Amino acid sequence: MFRLAHVTDPHFRGFDGARVGDFLGKRAVGVLNLVVNRRRKHKMELLDALGQDLRDQNPDHLALTGDLSNVSLDAEWRAALRWIEAFAGGPDATTVIPGNHDAYVPEVVASGAFEALFGGYQTHDAASFAGDATATEQRRGSYPFVRLRGPLALVALNSCVATGDLGAWGEIGAEQLSKVEAALTSPPVRSRRRIVLLHHPPVHHKGGEDRNLKDRKALSDLLVRVGADPVLHGHDHQDENATLLGPNGSSIPVVGAGSASYAGGAERRARYNIYEFDAGGVTMIVRAHDEASDIFREVRRVRMA
Repeated sequence: MFRLAHVTDPHFRGFDGARVGDFLGKRAVGVLNLVVNRRRKHKMELLDALGQDLRDQNPDHLALTGDLSNVSLDAEWRAALRWIEAFAGGPDATTVIPGNHDAYVPEVVASGAFEALFGGYQTHDAASFAGDATATEQRRGSYPFVRLRGPLALVALNSCVATGDLGAWGEIGAEQLSKVEAALTSPPVRSRRRIVLLHHPPVHHKGGEDRNLKDRKALSDLLVRVGADPVLHGHDHQDENATLLGPNGSSIPVVGAGSASYAGGAERRARYNIYEFDAGGVTMIVRAHDEASDIFREVRRVRMA
């Protein structure tokens, strides 16, 4: 059995080293929202409790699907990195992709600061593209990247762009989608369970187009052709389940996990998922924070098709 944990949207906080000039434009709005709203809704002590539970559960691998920060500050990412190092093991045992809050302003995206800090958690297994020119391209650290872990092939996408507005929408783009299709159809990947990781849901669950994936139809059309099993995402801060059509009429599970730090009611309170892959299929286990006992407990167990 191989056990994959999925944690998303922790929204770590940190301001060390930030300058006054860092808080202009969209970041000014984001910091105001953090002080007035997010500081109450996202509790850092819940992340410590989740980390302890994650360490106790001892999964084989962790997928962290973005929004490690609030406004793309280096100090926020370094707080996330300390958490990963304390509770999730080394880079070989953890895969990290950005969320829209990690691509908050254009200058941060252009600098590649996120990838520079988390590069060890985004290494690409070139063997997944054996004999393919795509392997050379992927060694440069671009998206998607593929990591082969036991019976799984983790195909990690970047759906996040600096929007230039106050929206939280995402876009994968035609060039990256082409590489995703090459990855999913590569023999070393097809021989494993292909887990697609991205931040934005590839289906519409909530909100308007200002917060959703703009090219989700292009991604779903791709998956109709080549398949995946399953697709994991974050972004909406709540448990979400959907299906996409796969090859020959098959179904592809699409599962979103709730925020790792959310301090709301029981149905959305801080949580993460564990997937157990065995010869017969996949079992999804949802573990959430119980406010009364102040520990994480299993709240749902589902055998997936």
